[in-house]
Order: sequence, then structure tokens, then C-alpha cells
Amino acid sequence: MHVLSIVLAAATLLAILVRPFRRNPAWWAAGGAVLLVATGALSVPAALGAMQRGVDVYLFLIGMMALAEFARAHGIFPWLAARAVRAAAGSRARLLLLVYGTGIATTTFLSNDATIVVLTPAVLEALALTDADPVPYAIACALVANAASLMLPIANPSNLVFFAGRMPTLAHWFGSFGWASVAAIVLTFGALALVFRREVAAPLVSREERAPVPAPKPLGVVTLAVALVALVVTSSLGGQLGLVTCCLGVAATLITIGVDRGAALAIVRGIAWPVVVQTAGLFVVVDALDLAGGAALPRETFAWASHLSWPLGQVGVAAATAFASNVANNLPVGLDVGKYVAAAHPPAALDSAALVGVNVGPNFSLGGSLATLLWIGIVHRAGIPMTALRFAKIGLLVTPAALLGAALLAR
Repeated sequence: MHVLSIVLAAATLLAILVRPFRRNPAWWAAGGAVLLVATGALSVPAALGAMQRGVDVYLFLIGMMALAEFARAHGIFPWLAARAVRAAAGSRARLLLLVYGTGIATTTFLSNDATIVVLTPAVLEALALTDADPVPYAIACALVANAASLMLPIANPSNLVFFAGRMPTLAHWFGSFGWASVAAIVLTFGALALVFRREVAAPLVSREERAPVPAPKPLGVVTLAVALVALVVTSSLGGQLGLVTCCLGVAATLITIGVDRGAALAIVRGIAWPVVVQTAGLFVVVDALDLAGGAALPRETFAWASHLSWPLGQVGVAAATAFASNVANNLPVGLDVGKYVAAAHPPAALDSAALVGVNVGPNFSLGGSLATLLWIGIVHRAGIPMTALRFAKIGLLVTPAALLGAALLAR
């Protein structure tokens, strides 16, 4: 049964990344989980237990996507994107910095998925009325979504997966990832600006005059601000982020119903429900892999790294988890490595370096994170030519310095 579990789990992870027949990855994640149970590779109680362990993550995803859609429905992101284009004052390089900075704020407070599904389309829409090549700015949205994922625990669902049930307080978080996050953000942007230096050298010219984008209504801004403060306070106190985030998302939707029922319905429809199904399926798949002996991989990696002197140990762990994330996606890798860390209690610096690899490492390829998988669909629908090979070439130029710098500064 161990061989069957490994084969089925590996096939499921591959299908999620490759998306045969262009089916949503959630179909393959759910199908793989069902097949593992149906073939007896994993018992029903074990599968249910695996899914139950992810409840906090599901609630977080639902709540954060609802908040992101609330911001979209109230025109916050189109207004921010239009303001960035105007503030660029004819400079493509300044616009790249403004888009990247907006991505930092969005990722920090609304998660990297919000940067992809809400900010990226708004940026591309604003750019459509200029002569700028949209590729550098679209790439900036994709890269900052992962590079800024260490700013706060709520910045990436992989943080909740990694620290499932043992999320550190905000003070502890900053002590472990504060400087690492700064390094990841600054070094990613520096390399990005260097790669696209020719594309952003020319002046930015508007193709036509456009009516000013109306400012978002105060109710939407105040509601979102209160929700974000509540999330930061919850995180600082080590509270249940999933439950609180979901409650805030529901509250924001209910507030919208009182103003515009159509917008409230758009919020509910805008939530990527298949992502929740996919995440539940991954919990089952990873559990099957662990029972089949897959837990030996992180154990051997940490055992090897613990015998290396600083900084080789931290760099080695970050590189290993980054490599694994690009092979199998960072959510299952973060889940598997996090389970090992919770049980084995390796040195804190190695623990933190592992999360650096899980969060920053996915910028090497399109398949590295859920955020980049969502991103490629958005840019294709916008008519932007982007292939996995082109993204990987950019990732190979931009990511190594950020990964190395963040791994060395993780504590």
C-alpha cells in the first residue's frame, strides 16, 4: 500500500501542476484524495482527520478572498492602480516602483492571493491606456506576492499551513522574519528593476485621456481598514487567524448587502471556492505521503543541515524547500515540512529558513505557488504572452539573491 500511496499522491501533485485537459487543479486534488481512500491506500478516518486539520486554513482562505473581493467591489484597487499611473508622472521606472509598493501593502494585509486576483487585473486595466509594456508590471505583481509573504503571518496561506495550530505571536514573528522579509522584498525589486531596465527606461505616455477613476466610498475604506486592524491585533495576540478572518469576510459581505445586493453577490461569486477544495485535497494527499514514508525527506534534510555550520545550514534548508516547492508546489511542501518541524523541534534558525524557502522560493517557476498558478491564468486572459519557460528565466535571474539574503537573515 505504501507504493500505491506514493504513486497516487505523486500523480495527483503532478496533475495539479500540469492541469491535464485544462481542468481546474481542484478537480485533480479532490480526485486524488478520493482515489487514495477508494483504493484503500488511506483509511476514511485518516482522510477525514487530515481534512479536519486544515479547517483554520480553509476559513482563512474564504475570509481573505471575501475581503479582497469586498475591496474590489468598492473600487479600492482600480482607484489605487489609477493613482499609481498618475503618480508615476511619465516615468515607467517610477510606475514599476509604485506597483511593487502597492503589491507589498496588498500582500502584507490581504495575502499574496489578493495581490494576484485583485491587484493584478486592476494594474493591467490601468496600463491599457498607456504605451507601457505590461509585462514588467505583471511580473512585479507575481514576484512581490511571494517576496512579501513573510511580512505578516496573514500574508500567505502557506504560513498558516506551516505553523498549523502553533502560529507565533507577532513579536516573535518579527524577530524571526523581520529582516529576512526586508531582504526578500528589496533584493527582489532590485533584480527585477535590473532585468527590465530597458523596458522601463522610456517615458510613460498616455494613449488617450480617461475620466478619473472615482475614489472608493468611505464605507468601503473604513470597513476594510477596521478588518485589517483586527487581523493585525489577532495575529499579535496569537489568536485564531482563520476563524477571525472568515468572520470579518462575512461581516464585510453583510455590510455590502445593505448598500448593494448585486455587489454582495459578486463578492460571494468572486471567492475562489475551488481553491478551498484543492487545499483540502492537498491535506489528504500529504497525509498519505507521510504515512507512506514521505516524512523521511524533511527529517533527512534537517538532519543534514543541522551538521553544517552557519550559514550553510540555513541556506541548505531554504534551498531544499525552495526546490521542493517548485517541484510539488509550496502548499503541500509547507504542510509536510511544518508537520515535521512541529514534531521534531529543529533549531529555530533552520525552522525559519525552511519557511523562507517555502515563501520566497516559488518565484523560480509558475508552479511554485498557488499565487503564480492563479496569476498565469489572469495574464493569459489579458492577452499577455507568457510561458512557463519565460517566467522561469526571469525567476532564475531575480530569485537567488532574495532567497539567499532572506535565508541568512532568518532567525
